Amino acid sequence: MLGKSSIRISPRRVVLLLLDTLCIVVGIALAAFIRLGWEDGVGYVFHHRFTLGAAAMVFLLVFYSGGMYEREALYRRKRELAYLPFFATAIGLILTVVLFYARAGAAIGRGILLLAGGLIFLGSWGSRVLYRAGMGYKLLSMNALIIGEGQEARAVLKLLATAPDAGYRVFGIVSSSRAKHEDFIEGVPVLGHVSRLQEFADAYEIEVIIVAASMAREHALLCLLRPLRYAGVQILDYMALHEELGQEIPLDHVDDEWLMYAAMNNSVIHIRKIKRGMDLVVAVLGLILLLPVSLLAALVIKLSSRGPVLYRQRRAGQGGRPYTLMKLRTMRQDAEALTGPVWADKYDQRVTPVGRFLRISRIDEIPQLVNVLRGEMSLVGPRPERPEFVDTLAGAIPYYKERLLVPPGITGWAQIMYPYAASIEASRRKLQYDLYYIKHMSFILDVMILLRTFKTILMGLRHSEDLEPVAAAGGKALPQTDPEEKQAKWA
Repeated sequence: MLGKSSIRISPRRVVLLLLDTLCIVVGIALAAFIRLGWEDGVGYVFHHRFTLGAAAMVFLLVFYSGGMYEREALYRRKRELAYLPFFATAIGLILTVVLFYARAGAAIGRGILLLAGGLIFLGSWGSRVLYRAGMGYKLLSMNALIIGEGQEARAVLKLLATAPDAGYRVFGIVSSSRAKHEDFIEGVPVLGHVSRLQEFADAYEIEVIIVAASMAREHALLCLLRPLRYAGVQILDYMALHEELGQEIPLDHVDDEWLMYAAMNNSVIHIRKIKRGMDLVVAVLGLILLLPVSLLAALVIKLSSRGPVLYRQRRAGQGGRPYTLMKLRTMRQDAEALTGPVWADKYDQRVTPVGRFLRISRIDEIPQLVNVLRGEMSLVGPRPERPEFVDTLAGAIPYYKERLLVPPGITGWAQIMYPYAASIEASRRKLQYDLYYIKHMSFILDVMILLRTFKTILMGLRHSEDLEPVAAAGGKALPQTDPEEKQAKWA
């Protein structure tokens, strides 16, 4: 492996975050100046500086958890680009009112707050228009070369095409064969033989070299790449690029060496201390704060259908050890009495009307905080599977049991990045996200996942059928219970 990618934040997204921060701060201050005049406005802002600063943080947290920095949101059609900033700003206003109007001394004037909301919306929408324009001009992009042949070079170019804001300006392809200079692959010119790599790197002021998968261990190529690396050129192989852009691990390129590196990459302090501490604190606070919601949900379940309020089910925990997962019941009583364990379906007829709402809002998962307190689960991790299905999936998907090496979670990277799996291929895709989390799990990533889980709750449950037909994805049905769940030739 040449490029061992870590979590990389796009410079463009950082610029967008800074623009949003500026829009929020300026919007709040400008609203005060418009309402009160310059002199009184300055005094008002200074007097309420801490409250206004906290309000700005609320807006930023809502923007992030609402998905405003995700690629999908930034590439909406132009007429839809304003939708998410509008709703995120509205939610930010509501939360600001709820959090700060309880204290009269910390209250922000209603007129100022509403005017600030309008200015923040216009600013955040305008910053996204500018962002898209900047991407069109390749601003903040790094000059790049691709080393590879035919299909492998095409694979790199197709991967880059899925992420127009990736920040790479590809000047050409360098070949290990005697390709003609006038050859093109996907419209990108083949510059020449790899023996001229230093010459091409100097001519185009190259900052990044992307190496096709099969060439990553060629001894002759490594000898050419080392001087460039010491000269400050970033070297990435296909797997590292895929990891960076897709935020998942391409399973076809995983081997035991990569898995060992992923294990070595983790912070021991986070795994042993910080993660468990955060689990305990959040679980206790969550159970206390959500107690009224839980009691109301329990009452509605009891009144609307026969059966117990809590549903218990065996799941495979860390190391494959079974434990009893708890949820609020969302299905009819004894839903599997005649059939035994069966797989989830998007239109599952066993789910009650009340249960459907509980699933969409994730209220049914509140009792799992007790599993977290017991140490059977974590807040963040791969979703636990039923033991009956683990062997089936492991037989169909390589390295599937790697996800059992870490504690299962109530939410996780795969849950916020991909819908509920409905085929073997979809489950394989979710494993790629699980492997990404296993490699990079940290306090910061866990916080990011928890924040982005709010967006998943607002959007409701999605299934992989919403994105691709099951037959096209591999045809086999997925044993899934959630929700109630090599070589280039050198010439």
